[in-house]
Amino acid sequence: MAPRLKRFLPPLLVVIWALAMGFAFWWFQLRWYQPLEDLTGDALFSAEQLTLSQTTPETPIEVIHFYDANCPCTRFNTPHVQELIANYQSNTIRFRILVPESAQLSDARQKFPGIPVSVATQDNQPVASPAALVRTQQLGAQYLGPWSPGAVCSTRSGDYVAQVLDQLLGGEQRNQTFQIARGCLCPWAGQSSAAHDGVST
Repeated sequence: MAPRLKRFLPPLLVVIWALAMGFAFWWFQLRWYQPLEDLTGDALFSAEQLTLSQTTPETPIEVIHFYDANCPCTRFNTPHVQELIANYQSNTIRFRILVPESAQLSDARQKFPGIPVSVATQDNQPVASPAALVRTQQLGAQYLGPWSPGAVCSTRSGDYVAQVLDQLLGGEQRNQTFQIARGCLCPWAGQSSAAHDGVST
């Protein structure tokens, strides 16, 4: 290798690496962050709008995940929910998935194996998703809102649901079911259902 080329090779490699990182960041911005940034906004969650918040779960604590595969925010939220299921699913805490349409049942069951998945009825559609409803046998609905704040709804942004579960397991009451929440949220595009038990399969 010529001395001149040998001298310029390290700086050249640094420039190539910087360009590659810049391109990767641009690609992420173009494909994901900009659409997500447009979706990041405020949503008014009210558990009174959901029939499920007025009923009693079969287990001491139940977490209902509103999952919409067509929402770009779901891509980053899914690993978060999967992690919480792995850490909290027990005889005390059970998880359930609601989707807006029957076409998404197969996808949700694949993403969350072993977790009951159903189509949300018209009276159990949140204002936006990804979102969670936490309800208990003794206290009723205790939380309704996003899983976390931020542009990508991941655990790096925070973990609202885990905080609620830890407080409930510690004997504390949360009662955060009416709130204006900010995060990566898509309007829920559910369809009407004739089911009478809260969800349809």
